Amino acid sequence: MTVTVRLAAPLRAAAGGNTTIDFDVTDLPELASEIADRYPELAARVLRDGTFGRFVNVFIDGEDARFLAESDLRGKRTVEILPAMSGGAVAPLPERARRDEHEVYGSFIDETIGIVARQTRDTVSFAVGSPSREALDLVGADDLAATVLRREGATALGYGITEGEPDLRDVIASAARHRGVAADASGVLVSAGALQAIDLACRVYLRAGDVVVAESPAFANALSAFRNHGARVLEVPVDGEGLDVAEAARRIRKLGIRPRMFFVVPNFQNPTGETLSFERREALLALAASHGAVVVEDDPYAALRYRGDDLPPLAALGGAEIVSIGTFSKTFLPGLRVGWVIAHTNVIARMSRAKQTMDSSTGTLAQRIVLEFHRRGGADAHIGRLRELYREKQDRARARARRDGHRVERPRRRLLFLGAPTATHKRTHVARRRPRRRRRVRPRRCVRDRRRSCARPALFDQRTDSGSHR
Repeated sequence: MTVTVRLAAPLRAAAGGNTTIDFDVTDLPELASEIADRYPELAARVLRDGTFGRFVNVFIDGEDARFLAESDLRGKRTVEILPAMSGGAVAPLPERARRDEHEVYGSFIDETIGIVARQTRDTVSFAVGSPSREALDLVGADDLAATVLRREGATALGYGITEGEPDLRDVIASAARHRGVAADASGVLVSAGALQAIDLACRVYLRAGDVVVAESPAFANALSAFRNHGARVLEVPVDGEGLDVAEAARRIRKLGIRPRMFFVVPNFQNPTGETLSFERREALLALAASHGAVVVEDDPYAALRYRGDDLPPLAALGGAEIVSIGTFSKTFLPGLRVGWVIAHTNVIARMSRAKQTMDSSTGTLAQRIVLEFHRRGGADAHIGRLRELYREKQDRARARARRDGHRVERPRRRLLFLGAPTATHKRTHVARRRPRRRRRVRPRRCVRDRRRSCARPALFDQRTDSGSHR
C-alpha cells in the first residue's frame, strides 16, 4: 500500500530536499521504521525511541493522528508531518546537512491554515488569531473599496511610495502620539503586514550569529524570521507578568553572550495571552540598553483591550533603542496586509531601501482603503464595537467551558485560557466525539504548565460555541 508523506518546509533538507516521499507501508509504526532506515537525518528530527516524537504533529488524510483510534494506513493516501508550533523545538540538523544546503524556516501556523482549508468536513480552528466574521462584516469593505476606486480610478491601482501613503503615515503617527509615543510621519513606514515589518527589522539589525532574546513560547513566524537571517534565538520563559526579564539577564550572564535584539509582544502575548507588566517593561529596556541592543515591540492586540487599564508602549517609555511594530490586521481587514513600523528616521530609511528589494511598496489600493476608513471618522467607534463583541465572546466561552468542567482563569487579558481536569480527560473527550467527525486544530506549543490550552475569543460565535464543547 503506497502512502505519500508530505513534509513541512523545515524538514525537507533532512530528506534530501524532497517535499513528498512515497512509502509502501500499512501502519504508522512501519512508516517510522522505514523513515529510520531510509532517511536517518529525518528520523533524528521526527522520531523518538522509534516512534513519532512529541515535537511533531502527524496528520493522516487531514486528521490528527493523536486522536485516531488506530494507526492503520491501509486505504489512506497522505501523511503530513509538521514540526510542533514552537518555532524550532525540534532537534537541529546534523552539521553535514547544514553545510550541504541552507535551511529556510517557514510558518508552521500558515501550514496549519492550509490543513484546515483542505478539510472537507466541519472543522473548528483555534490555531490563528484572526478577526471573527462579524468583525469583518462591521467594516463595510465593499463600500470602502468602491468609493476609493470610483474617486481615484486607476491611480489607486498603481505603484506607490516605498515608505507608504503620506496621509496614512500621518494617521499612524497620530495614533502613536495618542499613546504617548513621540512619532511623526517621517518615522513611519507602511509595511505589508506586521510580519514584513519584523523581517525588515531583521534585515537592518541582524547579521549571522547575532543573538535574539525572545519569549517562550513565542510567535513562531517571528522565530523563523530570525533564524532565516542567521540569528541564534535565546528563548526565555513567560509567566503571569510576561517575559521573565530577570531570567533573561541570568541566562545572558551564564552563557556569556551579548544580545543584538530583544523581541517581545508586550500586550496579550502570542500565544500565552500574558501582558508585560509596567515594572518588567522598565526592566527590559534597562537590560537592552546595558547590552546596546534594540528592542522590537510587536503590538498587534493593544487596541483590543476590554478589561483593565492600558499600559504605555515600550516606545513611550524610552531608555533604549526601540522599533515599534503594529498592524491593521486585528482591528480592520487582515487580507489587505497593511501594517507599520515606527523607528528613528535613519532606521526607516534603511528599511525603505531593504523593502525596495522585496515588493517596492505596500499595495496602494489596500492602503487607500484603510485611509478611507479612517477619513470617515469611524475608526474609534469601530474599535469600541470590537471590544464589546470580543468581551461577549469571551464571556460565552467561559460559560461554555465551565459547563464542560474546564478550569477557566480570570480573564484579565484578551485571550482566554482553559484547563482540562487531566490530560486523559481531554483525549477521551475528543475521542468520544470522533464518531461525529469533530476535530480540533490548535498549536501544541500553547499547552503550558497546569495543562493550559489557549483559545482566542474572536472565534467564539454560535458555530464555535460547539467547538469549545468539543
